[in-house]
Amino acid sequence: MKVILATLNDKEQIMALYRGMIGTPGCTWSKNYPNEDLFAMDVASSNLFCIKNQQNEVIATVSVDQDKEVEELSVWTLPGKIAELARVAVRSDYQNQGIARLLLTQTMAELKTRNYQGAHFLVSETNPKALASYKKLNFTLCGTSTLYGEHWLCYEKIL
Repeated sequence: MKVILATLNDKEQIMALYRGMIGTPGCTWSKNYPNEDLFAMDVASSNLFCIKNQQNEVIATVSVDQDKEVEELSVWTLPGKIAELARVAVRSDYQNQGIARLLLTQTMAELKTRNYQGAHFLVSETNPKALASYKKLNFTLCGTSTLYGEHWLCYEKIL
């Protein structure tokens, strides 16, 4: 499986994937987030990545977000051009198979070709699947924050 850029043609599947995550343990998403406007911005900026199965169905996705409030958090320690990874989702029938790690590893490799020096993200401390996946990728916990009405663990990694 290979990570590719998502296109506007992937909208229905990616939005369904986002909606399917709502209500799962640790997921902070709602019917209003992520939304179609974010999807369109991510595609337009070539910052929405996905993995498709052999039937050409989207099974996982991640965005490289451009959120000024997240970027300005005081917890970050890495210098240089840093990407924020956000909106990671893996279809339920593909979870616990290393798909998220594959998605993130290949996305970070692409970010390195785009001259990023590191990556960071926020994760809910009540999201056990995400925490397990990020631990295997050797991200460093660099602090916590409260943003958007949620408490977050803040992780970063040199690419």
